[in-house]
Amino acid sequence: MRQITGPALWRYASGVFLTIGDQRDFRYLLPRILDISVSDPGNANDPEVVLGKLSLAGWRTWAQNEQRAIEAFVDAWFEQALANDLAEADEGEIGTDAESVLCGAARAGMPLERWLLRLSDRGAAPVLADMRKRFLSEASGFWEYAPVGFRELSALLTQGRA
Repeated sequence: MRQITGPALWRYASGVFLTIGDQRDFRYLLPRILDISVSDPGNANDPEVVLGKLSLAGWRTWAQNEQRAIEAFVDAWFEQALANDLAEADEGEIGTDAESVLCGAARAGMPLERWLLRLSDRGAAPVLADMRKRFLSEASGFWEYAPVGFRELSALLTQGRA
């Protein structure tokens, strides 16, 4: 499966469940889609799209060990995204990688509390401050499809509580 490239999977991941594909092939390709999403993000769909497909796949009906594996993957992906954003902050500009993973997780129906608590850590302060600055006017448009997660994020950004 390693020979399947990011550009080839980009088209599939964009249309899966909408114009092509079913749960069976999505589950088969998901490990490679996730791998490319983290290791080659320039040739992958946005985290909001990739993780949003989990809901369409009915992933909460999958075996508990499969659900836990996805949650652990998203934990690691969020940490990597946060680290990327913090590294960019050191260079004078803050990215939106952590927000993208948060939004994708929310679209997948995952509660955001643990990641929002992580954003509340002192070490993540530059990213949290940037999210507050961009809140509402420049936030990911995908939040529209994750109202529960958006309320969770809003509570942190406006009231300071996760």
